[in-house]
Amino acid sequence: MELEQLLTRRDRGVTIRLLDTLMAAGLVRQAGTNRFAAANPTDVSGRLLKGWEDRLQGAQLDLLRMRGQLAELALIHATQQRTLHGPPLERVESPAEVNRILDLAAGECEREVLSAQPGGARPARELGGARDRDRDLLERGVRLRTLYQHAARFHPPTVGYAAEMARLGGEFRTVTSDLPRCLVLDRTLLVVPLHGAPGGALIVRSPDLVGFAADVFDVLWTAGEALGKAREKAFLQDIAEQTKRSVLQHLVQGEDDRATARALGISVRTCQRHVSDLMRRLGATSRLQLGYLAHRHGLLDPEPPTAP
Repeated sequence: MELEQLLTRRDRGVTIRLLDTLMAAGLVRQAGTNRFAAANPTDVSGRLLKGWEDRLQGAQLDLLRMRGQLAELALIHATQQRTLHGPPLERVESPAEVNRILDLAAGECEREVLSAQPGGARPARELGGARDRDRDLLERGVRLRTLYQHAARFHPPTVGYAAEMARLGGEFRTVTSDLPRCLVLDRTLLVVPLHGAPGGALIVRSPDLVGFAADVFDVLWTAGEALGKAREKAFLQDIAEQTKRSVLQHLVQGEDDRATARALGISVRTCQRHVSDLMRRLGATSRLQLGYLAHRHGLLDPEPPTAP
């Protein structure tokens, strides 16, 4: 078709714009000077529609990504609601789920964290995992109090970790007595280990139970010795004597060395060394005689006898 024929059929401006659009789309091609021919739409449909298809595919991918992100947010929200407002007692056997709950609870914590860590030395991996979480709590102004057993004083990594956290405001004390492992957050959430499920935990939200655990912690805390206290010879000797007294108490209750060592956070060899030292001091030739002599000398009395 001649250009002049096109221009005489309708408004020239509209015709030129339509012609430019059709040529840009490849639906019309120039067939000579001032001559144009229509192209087969089937031949150009792939190229014309590819842009739209690409945009649609991109939009679908964006939709899938957004749907996945919303699903993740929904899971986090559900876990958070369960952590803060779940049932009074909840068994969680998966260590990964326990860590997720702890991270969420720590992130929501506003006032204080009470932590009781029995067993003396803490594993390096456990210390590493606690370091970032505890630092974040302290930097947000949350009070952090941690109880260890006296044996922790002789474990350099644990002492180093406590010193690092103490510089940020953390408080650490040690006790001789048996120490149940627990974690109390804002006196509204209690976490204790599950028996028979390593890494699992019982999540307690009952106000009465959480309050009781916090009160027990406060009693032990009052009786504890600050971990930052100087390693003076007399002070360490006093701790050793307290440990010997506890070993003696477990011994007369009929516990074996392994159970006693586990309760006090010391090694079996250290426990046996304390028993040997006590037998030597009292002149006992057997453990049975040691228990008798300990009673006779008042070593198992609630309060040590005062000198006249």
